[in-house]
Amino acid sequence: MSILFQYFAAVVRVPVTELTAGLWTGQLRLTAWSLDLPPIPGNLTPAKWRRRGLPWFAKPAPGRGREFALQVARIDLLRAVTRRLKP
Repeated sequence: MSILFQYFAAVVRVPVTELTAGLWTGQLRLTAWSLDLPPIPGNLTPAKWRRRGLPWFAKPAPGRGREFALQVARIDLLRAVTRRLKP
């Protein structure tokens, strides 16, 4: 599973299933030169997958403004079940 987005005339592929839990930011680096990646579109749907039988997700990090930032975490099963049961 990867998240794809277009950056100028190039496409950036982020293999989210390989990332550990946490907040991930990114830069495009060529030797000493670097350029911050553009922010991830807010309307991008979260990527969901299973790792060792448990559900995980990656989504744009909230409140990061003009920065490329992904939030990767395991889905809290207890919270997910209680949300579905509440009227």
